[in-house]
Amino acid sequence: MLALRVIWVGRSKRGFSQDAVDHYCKRIRALGSLECIEIRAASHSGRDEKAAIKAESDAILKRLGKRGAVLLLDERGRQPTSRELADQLGALGSAGGVTFVMGGAYGVDERVRACAGEVISLSRLTFPHQLARVVLLEQIYRALTLRAGHGYHHG
Repeated sequence: MLALRVIWVGRSKRGFSQDAVDHYCKRIRALGSLECIEIRAASHSGRDEKAAIKAESDAILKRLGKRGAVLLLDERGRQPTSRELADQLGALGSAGGVTFVMGGAYGVDERVRACAGEVISLSRLTFPHQLARVVLLEQIYRALTLRAGHGYHHG
């Protein structure tokens, strides 16, 4: 069974996006192990971008540990297809699990980037963090159903 973790910065907000996050977490957990870790967002008062990146990256690194492969989400990353992501999860499954990292509003620092085996992007479009979480979880679910031969993916 593939052990998956998702680490993201910021609290989940109630409403449609949290309902969708809960929906996909439940579906993923029916197919494997999933742990979602929320990192407290740094205070953005005063807009000290570097301090926010450092504080959030420190917290990510503290939770990251040394378990398995790390895929960092960043708008400049490679944009895999759903089938490519499914194949990648299959290949990384023997690495002791896979952790997806989604940084805060300003991204992450080089220490977090250095931990990532790869940097991927969900799209060339920009999404609010709440929606990006839903898209990520849906794609993880889609990848798992592709690996299991379920009929969820039709393309």
